[in-house]
Amino acid sequence: MVRWWLTLLLVNAALIATAIPRLGSTAMPWLALEGLILVGVLSLWPRKRLARRLVAYASATLIVLALACALGDTITQEIQGRPLNLYLDPSQVPILLELLRDNLGLPVSIALVTATLLALLAIGLGLGHLLASLPHHGAPRCCAWGTLVLGVGLALLGLWRDMEPVGTPGITLLTEQATRAYETRASLRDFDARLSTRESPLDAPGGQPLPGLAKTDVILAFVESYGMAALEREPFAGPVNARLDAMAEAFAQAGLSVASGRVSSPTLGGQSRLAHASVLSGLWVSSPLRYARLLESPRATLIDDFERTGHTSVAMMPAIYRDWPAGRRLGYDEIHDDARLDYRGPRLGWVTIPDQFVWHRLRQVRREHRNPLFAELALISSHAPWVPVIEPLPWDALDDGHAFTRWKGEGSDFLELWGDNDGMRQRYGPALAYSLAVAGEYAARYVNDETLMILLGDHQAAPGMLGFTPDREVPVHVISGDPDLIAPLLEHGFQHGMQPSHDKPARSMAELRGLLHRLYGVEAN
Repeated sequence: MVRWWLTLLLVNAALIATAIPRLGSTAMPWLALEGLILVGVLSLWPRKRLARRLVAYASATLIVLALACALGDTITQEIQGRPLNLYLDPSQVPILLELLRDNLGLPVSIALVTATLLALLAIGLGLGHLLASLPHHGAPRCCAWGTLVLGVGLALLGLWRDMEPVGTPGITLLTEQATRAYETRASLRDFDARLSTRESPLDAPGGQPLPGLAKTDVILAFVESYGMAALEREPFAGPVNARLDAMAEAFAQAGLSVASGRVSSPTLGGQSRLAHASVLSGLWVSSPLRYARLLESPRATLIDDFERTGHTSVAMMPAIYRDWPAGRRLGYDEIHDDARLDYRGPRLGWVTIPDQFVWHRLRQVRREHRNPLFAELALISSHAPWVPVIEPLPWDALDDGHAFTRWKGEGSDFLELWGDNDGMRQRYGPALAYSLAVAGEYAARYVNDETLMILLGDHQAAPGMLGFTPDREVPVHVISGDPDLIAPLLEHGFQHGMQPSHDKPARSMAELRGLLHRLYGVEAN
């Protein structure tokens, strides 16, 4: 009798645990109907039948899979603010494992993954054994009929929908995943169709020139984790807005014009490449599968557009330290990755190369070319866990990066840092202010009337750190020494200065390529 009740309680506990990521601990059900029915059926099934054992272990396997999905859902919600998608997310497991290794070290990562897998295996085997060995005679038989009738009755009559403590969490989770997979597949088919259509000149291979920027250096700089939450929420807003105000004053003194707006990113908390691809392609690249489809297609991007305009295309990618096939497909003339940036200073925690050094190398690259540049930068100093928070150095002291040695060894205990959300909240604003400061200093020094700098966030910071799930809006600032280059933006919804306006809805990142063509392309001339 004790074994029977123990089995029912454990099966019920495992099933209702799968609802926590979706509903939270306060709204989750306390009674899982599928658990009542499962235990009731197996209790009435003769124990010596092989089929009963197979059903018992198959059911336990499904419960464990549901628990694994719930765990994945929790991680995905914390990092990206969206539900797990089994159609998309399994391909991200190697990236997650790599992040664990890079941040926690190989031994800790192996121990954590092994412990998780062993725990799931133990739960599966334990539940399978308990279900397979449920008592078949005596008092449990009466209990089995009672639970079976109760479970089936509530399910068939639909009464459980009006009873908050009762639900079908396991079935609901698996049904939602199946529905999400179907919808994702349909969305992917639509995206594939969009890749193959030729609705506008931008859809054609080869790119379209931007004659309005033919003699202008164009810098497209993505600032890591720079979202609107950083301007609107404390404790981030104080240091970030102070930095924006200081940049506005410095730009005015340098004779620079600036316009700001808001754009919506296709991602949240990570996967910056989706934001880059959306801006470059003019398509909403909202998943790794869409990203892969884009790379497999002949779709032109801003890189092609600027090369047809006469620019040399340069990628400054400090976080790329392995072979990068995507970069070759996109067709940059030069890729300055971790190795080619030739940084000789210390690795500052997760930030392998500080932003100021990347800007420093960009200036050197500019001197090497006679043609105008189209430069895309992925700036990473504002990447979580935002340690160490450093300060701008004198630009003439940067040299090969040894000047950053003063911060060597700071913030290396990743296991402690990643578990400290409060600490990350306190560091996020100052770290982001540093990234903006060095971008602003570069602009004040080197942006002139033959330069257009587009400085924008790649995505909002992770919801788990922010303490809430934000929207996907990020700031974008466009800076130039030529006010005639900025004026068209002010006529198309941008706000003068460094503070984005909230008067109009945010554009999609996928709209930026088309906007550049409307303002500076063939039609504008």
